[in-house]
Order: sequence, then C-alpha cells, then structure tokens
Amino acid sequence: MNPVTQGLLAQLNEPSLATFAQNWDDWESLIIEIYRQKTVSFAQQEHFFVLREALQPEYAALAAELGQFWPHVRIKGESLTTNPFEALLALPAAKQVVENWAAMRYLPAAREAINQLLMGRIENSA
Repeated sequence: MNPVTQGLLAQLNEPSLATFAQNWDDWESLIIEIYRQKTVSFAQQEHFFVLREALQPEYAALAAELGQFWPHVRIKGESLTTNPFEALLALPAAKQVVENWAAMRYLPAAREAINQLLMGRIENSA
C-alpha cells in the first residue's frame, strides 16, 4: 500500500475506509501495470472487473466526502474539472487503460484526495 496512506490509516480505526483504501491501492497498481505492459491478460481483465465491482459501492459511500478534496488537486498547475474516481471507475474494460495517459494522470489526484480525506478524519477524531 502507498506508505503515506498506510501511515494515515494506522492512526484510524475505520475498517470500511481501510478496505476502500486497500482496494483503491490494488486498482491503482493494476492500472499502472496494464499501462506499462501496453497489453491486458485475461487474469488482469478479471481482476479489473472484480476490483471495479468492489470499489463502486465503496466509492459511492465516500463520494461526497472525497468531493471536498479532489477539485482542489492540481495537475500541471491546473485544477481538475473531472472527478478522477468516477473517470477511472467508468472505464468499461481493462483494455481502455492501454496507452491511456489521461487515466494515468487521474491516479495521483485520486490518491491525494484519499490522503486528504484520511488527514481530515484524523484531525476530526483528535
């Protein structure tokens, strides 16, 4: 798992949030792997569908809260106009990741929003 995310999660006792963060981490890793390979295996396609199915309801439960953070993330100095979570979860198949630089650009924005959400939860629990 992303070390910053892992460190933040260690300060919280929220299993459902930890599950979402772990699933997102797996999703992120899979997207990066497919992008780098420039091809998709059957196993990766299956894993893509399993993770997307798990993440959709998990994201829905956190969408409003994450929506407070992702619009403030900047990519090359510009604010996002597209929800990175929705953009990535809307990909219909893993093959849409192959040579999709736009999808790759959403990953850091989503990660930053997750980490900001976690920091906010930590501050509110103190």
